[in-house]
Amino acid sequence: MNTIAGISNLRGKVGNLVSYTLNGKNVVRELGETTKPPTKPKLANYQKMAVVNAFLKPILPFIKLGFAFAVQGTDRNQHNEAVSYNKRFALQGEYPNIAMDYSKALLSKGDLPPALSPAINKLPNGIEFTWQVPADMDYADLCNRAMLLLYFPESKTAIFDLSGARRSELRDFFPLASELLEQTIHAYIAFVGDDRLSVSDSVWVGSINQ
Repeated sequence: MNTIAGISNLRGKVGNLVSYTLNGKNVVRELGETTKPPTKPKLANYQKMAVVNAFLKPILPFIKLGFAFAVQGTDRNQHNEAVSYNKRFALQGEYPNIAMDYSKALLSKGDLPPALSPAINKLPNGIEFTWQVPADMDYADLCNRAMLLLYFPESKTAIFDLSGARRSELRDFFPLASELLEQTIHAYIAFVGDDRLSVSDSVWVGSINQ
């Protein structure tokens, strides 16, 4: 990939040049052509990207908030940050059988205290989340709101709540239709500040029906 200097008004593709905006900056690069078949490492990288992007696609609003403060003051964006982390740490297997390790996925990254001893319980009409708080936790952190997410790997869909119960309530409930309750479910929890200006790292709470 070669960056071409001195071209600022080009947009789109012209010949072997392509121009696009990346994080507010105009980027122009030269397109190269190759007839060589992709190597195994390159094919593995393609599959890693495809697996992570398929996982993140239905939860973009969650990671937009969850990674907002991890990229603050940089030229990176939330999606790229989430892809980078999960591609590096949340995959398992070798090409061509690379898959998500849902227990290692990270959907939020920040400085607030993460959920302490989180757990999930399958009830007849939904999923109950519970957690604990330390006796000496600051009042401001007790007011944090739960960010809850349920991921359904069989259908590659998800449902989430970006402003759930306060941390001090120690519980929240996600109502679900019976057909969803029969699917495999992976549950995640994070917390967001009451002012929406800070978040915690997310925690994989566990899975149901797996």
